[in-house]
Parts: sequence; structure tokens; C-alpha cells
Amino acid sequence: MANILQVTTPNLNAENRNILNTQDPRQGANQVHNPVDPTRVVRADGRDGDQNGSTKDATFSVIEYESNYGAFVKSLGEEGELTNALEQLLFNAAGLQGAERTEVGALIDKFLMTIRMDSPEDLLEFLQGQNDLQARFSGAFFDKLRSLLEQNPSQSLKDATLYFLKSYNDYSSGDHLLLQMRTLMDDIEQLLLRPYRNEFRELADSMNWEAANGDTAQNAAVLNSRLIPFLSSYISRSHDYGAVRDAAMLLIFHAVRYEGGDEERLRKLFETVMNNRDFGRLFKGEPREELENILKSGAKDSPKPMSDFADGLSNLLLKGANGRAGLENVQQFYSIMNGLLLNESVYMPLLHLVIPFQYEDNNVVSEMWVDPDSKRENDEEGRKIKLFLKFDIQSVGKFELTMTLQDHQTKMQLLVPPGLVKENKQIQTDVADILNKNGIRISQLMIRPRVRDRRVDEVFPEIREKERTINVRI
Repeated sequence: MANILQVTTPNLNAENRNILNTQDPRQGANQVHNPVDPTRVVRADGRDGDQNGSTKDATFSVIEYESNYGAFVKSLGEEGELTNALEQLLFNAAGLQGAERTEVGALIDKFLMTIRMDSPEDLLEFLQGQNDLQARFSGAFFDKLRSLLEQNPSQSLKDATLYFLKSYNDYSSGDHLLLQMRTLMDDIEQLLLRPYRNEFRELADSMNWEAANGDTAQNAAVLNSRLIPFLSSYISRSHDYGAVRDAAMLLIFHAVRYEGGDEERLRKLFETVMNNRDFGRLFKGEPREELENILKSGAKDSPKPMSDFADGLSNLLLKGANGRAGLENVQQFYSIMNGLLLNESVYMPLLHLVIPFQYEDNNVVSEMWVDPDSKRENDEEGRKIKLFLKFDIQSVGKFELTMTLQDHQTKMQLLVPPGLVKENKQIQTDVADILNKNGIRISQLMIRPRVRDRRVDEVFPEIREKERTINVRI
């Protein structure tokens, strides 16, 4: 523990009073460390630190002064290439060594069937489906709510809108939360003592696992009045404060979110938004009708190919992380999972997509980051979209594309494998034709050789700019 109060032991040796006592703050260099400055936050232990908040003796310190956001940015640089790891897993399965990889090998073959494209139309549908899975708050309705929040509304309207959006997020995540709770209950059943397992299984089976999003009343009643009290009683009687309690707490977290997505509650929150006197002035359109259309479209099942893709990838990673592909391959699966979770962090201000596919005998793994409302030079300009795309074609090489789109006009930089630089004129012509066919004008198009992997925070420097806040780590 840091000696924050700087308590020292007095030097009892009177004959050595002139010997430097390194524990005595009154001795040593005649220098005041970190004087009080009311204009900034300083460290409480009186030591000097560098820009990242780390101490010079960090090697010997158990305290980490790095901020949560700083740790996130640091992880962006330390995390291995997600596309490389996915490519190795999907298209070079021979890299999975060990006799136990039979089951995972079969899952990889099944997953590859979901990403095999037979035509450009199939590929376009696949890309759009990926976007729909990720971009939950997309469409004209949410664009209007986003515009409303940007117009500096009253605090009451802003709070009501944010509460509604939070509830909608829980509502649209209903099927996912049910799946998470079902998996947790299966795990809890195996962790319980044998005499309690049958009773818990009966309670779990009373859940309606096919309930539609927003239809939460029945399941919420089972969770609140039977399942959670059963686990609470079990923990108090068995004194099992380990894995069972951890799983139970995670179950409660998912249950609270699931109950918060009740459709009736969602509608009441939106009525609160509409009853605000400033709402009609800032929101143009028919809000009730638009909300009904959103709820109806959200009630539809996800397209089968997209469901197969998402379920196949999650099942594959889960089996691999559990050692079904051999213990020597577990780290590879964890690296992919960590890369996916890092880009889904609450600190990531960008939309992130991972798109592996097979087309015309080419294996492609692409990764994309999109800022749908990038910073504009002035408020009179149209919406500005910034995109960073990395893709690896096994038979060709690695590419990187940076693109901004505003008012149907684009600036683009394409980094290509060194062997293709000599084809830059033909590449420019082909890219320009594609953009013109889609009604996009080119203001700038540069073709350059790709010499290294760029980090996402290099292309989007605003990620690092958010570090300029109070440095706090819990």
C-alpha cells in the first residue's frame, strides 16, 4: 500500500544524524514535490508521475494510476490483429493442432457455408445484414431523435429521451438476453449441489424461452418470485460464495435489463417524451406512427443467414475457448474474443464490423470502423461519414481504405499491397467507376503502397483526444 501519509520511523542513532534517511521526507533533495495547484488534479501521494499517470518506480508499485480510458486506448495498440487471427482460424484450420479439434473443425466447416457468396447480390445482402445486426439505432426515426438531442433541448426532454433510448436498447436485446440467461442457468445447474439440481431445472424450464421482444411479464415473474429467491436461499444455506454467486449476480444483471425492455414500459416512456412541451418543436413527423413501425419491424425475426452467421461464430468461439479444439489452441480463440469485445467497449465511439466471406475462390476477412456523424467544419455542412476499412484477400494481399463521405462527395485513400502499386492508374479508374455508378463524386483519390498496419486511433485521433479528462481508475 502506498505510504500516502508518509509516516516514518524516527532515526534513533544519534551518532549518525548526518546520514541520509531515505524514509524521512524532511531529508533528501530540498524540493517540494507536486505543490498544491487548485487548477488541476494532482496525485495524493506526493510523487511525480509521467503523462500517462504511471510512476517512475512503477515496476515496484502495486498501484496502477492509469485511467480506465487510458487502459482502453493502450489495449487498442496491444491487441493483436483481429483479422489475422480470424483468417488463421477460418481459412487455415490446419493451424489448429491436436486430436480434440474434430468437433471444432466440423463447426468451422459449417460456419464457412454461411459466408460463401455466389453472386455480388449475395455479398451486398450479407454486408447490409451485418450492418443491420450492429446498427440498432438506425433509420429516420432515430436520426430525428439524434437531431433533437443535438439541438440543446431542455434537461427534462434530454433525460426523458435518453431513458426511452435505454429502454429501447433493452427491448431490442430481449432475445439475446434470454439466450444469455438460458446459458447461465445451464451453467448454474452444473455448479449446484446434486440435491438442488432437479428443483432448479424445473424452475428454469418454466421460463418461456421463445418469448417475443417486449413480452417480458411472464418471464420476469418467474425470475423475480422463484428463480432468484431460490438461488439466494441456496447461497445462504450452502455458503457457496464462489462460482454460483458470481453466476447468480450475472443472471440478476441480465434479468434487470430484460425486465427493463417491457413493451408497455417502453411506450409509457415515449409518451413522457412526447408530452414535453419542446418535443413538438424539435421533432418533425408523426412520432407515434414511426414508433409503431419500428416496433413492428423489430418484432420480425432476424434474416436466417444473419442468424446462422452470428450463432455460428459465437458457438465456434465458445467451443474453442472451452478447449474443445485442444488446450494448445485456447489462446487463439481468446485473442479473437478479446478483439471483438474490445471493439464493443463502451469507450469505443465507432461502429465496428467484422466481415469474413468467400467469393470467387477468394478468402476475405475484412474489418471496418465507421463514424456515422464525424466532426464537421461548420454546422451548415451536411452529415459527414468517416470510414476505415481493412481487408485481406489471401491470394492478393492486405488493403486499407480510408474514406470520408459528405454531400455525395468523397475523399479516399487506398493503401494496396506493394505489388499492385504499378497498377494504380487502373485501380483509380475502376474505383472511380464504382463510385460514379452509385452517385458519389470524387474530390480526392490517392493510391499508395501499404507498408504497415495502421491502428484505428491513428485514423480516428478523436479517440485519443478523449483521454484529456480526469485520470481515474477504479
